[in-house]
Amino acid sequence: MLSLFKENALPLNRSDAMTQARRILISALNKGMVPTWDQYFQELPTLNEAEDLEAIKNYFLNLTQWSFLEEVLDQEATEFFFHSVKKSQRLNFAGEKIDLPVPLQSEDWQLWLEIISIKYKQNWNVQNPFCSFFGELFGKSFRFSMIHGSTSPTGISKLMLRSLAKRPHAISSFGESEFLVGLVQTKKNVLIAGSTGSGKTSLLTTLLDYVEPEEHLVVLEDTFEIISQHPHQTRFLSGDTPQTSLRSYLAYSLRLSPDRIILGEMRSHEVVPFLMAMNTGHKGLMGTLHASNAADALNRVALLFTLYAGEANLAFEKVMELICRNLEYVVFMENKKVKEVIRILGSDKGVPFFENVLETKSGWQ
Repeated sequence: MLSLFKENALPLNRSDAMTQARRILISALNKGMVPTWDQYFQELPTLNEAEDLEAIKNYFLNLTQWSFLEEVLDQEATEFFFHSVKKSQRLNFAGEKIDLPVPLQSEDWQLWLEIISIKYKQNWNVQNPFCSFFGELFGKSFRFSMIHGSTSPTGISKLMLRSLAKRPHAISSFGESEFLVGLVQTKKNVLIAGSTGSGKTSLLTTLLDYVEPEEHLVVLEDTFEIISQHPHQTRFLSGDTPQTSLRSYLAYSLRLSPDRIILGEMRSHEVVPFLMAMNTGHKGLMGTLHASNAADALNRVALLFTLYAGEANLAFEKVMELICRNLEYVVFMENKKVKEVIRILGSDKGVPFFENVLETKSGWQ
């Protein structure tokens, strides 16, 4: 008999011991802490066999150190979708979603995610059901997005991991895209559009490698995703207050004499100062946007500007004219490849005019 902890306590069989061990872990998590093995060991019940202790230790380390994830994350993927034990997936470089088994018990799924949130110091619970943050796992960088089960009728929490390259990809990896370097070097105002996971941020990160090192970059993001080694950059990460919004940061960045402004993603109010910066003569601005094609990106920017400009009588055609006068190129991404590039020529009565330059590659002078 293995009586390690409480001399007067009756030893438990493995099943009861595992149940008690799980309760001890839950109690620690409810206090907002993940115990070390030594701390956890001191709280364990009296056990019958040494093998029972080994089983509990493996259970504890699997949940708190996520050793099973190392093999999972070594697989080829740009994103990992942890929906549940039996319904998780990875997205490979070809844009295919492949089933991903997760070696956890269903009853431990929430515990695992709670431990992740605590270790990364995230306030994630019923009152704050969404969180997104940057972190590392086994030497690799990821953007974490967590959704609490309280938001779903199934009650199952979820985790999404987007892989972030520590070094920019080669420009050739995006397909027929080398000519985009010329747009960067001649300081054209460029918008990169596409769906979620299409490669927008990856391409933007790569293009920043071609910015002259003496230029001052101002980079603004909701979530830290743009990995750049540029020597002269000022970075802003948005917060939850009006003073720390992307719109406020954009307005402030104009006082910093930037050579280029880089906006991680246009979603709402920030579209207004971004376009106005172009309109006041700033060149080489780049940003990303969710859209279904290059032309749709122009309409989406116009819609966002109309919604958030604060001018009730602002005509849509005037907004489109402003966009087409200042935005010079739209690059559309699909499955990590450049699918379409348009050069904007102008607009008439709210209708944009453009030419497809993906094949000609000669229209940016």
